Amino acid sequence: MSQLLIEIDTPEDEALLLRLLPKLNARVIPQPQPEASKPSFVDIAEQIAALGGVTSFGDPSEWQRKIRGWDRVLDGREE
Repeated sequence: MSQLLIEIDTPEDEALLLRLLPKLNARVIPQPQPEASKPSFVDIAEQIAALGGVTSFGDPSEWQRKIRGWDRVLDGREE
């Protein structure tokens, strides 16, 4: 058995070929369509930047002060 990839220019020629296939004990095997590829990280980052960037993170200095407030005093050291 062999498989061929055939390119046909007109619908009439395609119809003729499809009528001829059963006489040749041949059949059409549908090719799977390639899945849509997932967007890359760069694509997503560019989309976010095009929309004005991310604004929901808040002030980084305020976040750092809050996190540093949770630090514990190390043994042998004073505050």
